Amino acid sequence: MRFIAYILLALQLNISKAENKLILCTNYSSDGTHSGTYENWSIQKGGNYMYLFYESISPITDTVYISISKKFNRKDTNYYEYDHYYLVPDSSKKWAVNKYTFTKSGSYKISVHNRFHTTLSSPLFTDINLAENEYNDIYFPDTWYYNQSKIYFYEKAIGDSMVGKSDSYLYNAAGNKIILYIEQENKSPLKSGHLFISIYTADKCHEFINSFTYYINEKWYWTFVPINFNKKGKFIVELYNDDDVFINSSILEIK
Repeated sequence: MRFIAYILLALQLNISKAENKLILCTNYSSDGTHSGTYENWSIQKGGNYMYLFYESISPITDTVYISISKKFNRKDTNYYEYDHYYLVPDSSKKWAVNKYTFTKSGSYKISVHNRFHTTLSSPLFTDINLAENEYNDIYFPDTWYYNQSKIYFYEKAIGDSMVGKSDSYLYNAAGNKIILYIEQENKSPLKSGHLFISIYTADKCHEFINSFTYYINEKWYWTFVPINFNKKGKFIVELYNDDDVFINSSILEIK
């Protein structure tokens, strides 16, 4: 009986070691053997591709869905939505893979799901760094690049037009939805695939309130996005690009 118990224990340990796994790699073969896996990566300014490779202990019978989150700001350690993707299952149904190009540096959290949003494995955490020589590029956007940017607040948007421009609004118990408009007055593109917005109290405490991310087009020189306020006060609204570069800030009051 004791011998059988040892066998059962060994089987349980082997089963517990077997798990679905998501990795980043540089290559893979037709039999599902992958190579070139790293915890951290370096990319060039134009971006570099890797393979998102998912191994499953049960047959993969459907498309595998990927959600990619990113830390956009060093003052905020949370991960925010960055992109969605999918993986194509191999005919063996043991693994799924697809090429993905990372164009921005940062810390990423990559999760894998089925079409019913069930998580299929532990998330993958990785750091993507810009290659050292790329920081010498004179076209790399820094805060000075955004010195012609302007922020305005509006009550609402009607098509591409905004109405109710102000920096102060009356408190609404159901919440205040304010439109933030950002523009480069020199018409230089914003050079970012996202806007990252952080909100703080405009007092000595500088208390963090909330953060949001929004998809935008890198070629746009202006855009507008909604932000929500649920309490009264004066707030500092800060904007950053994909690379955690400060764009601009402005003060808004809900009274």
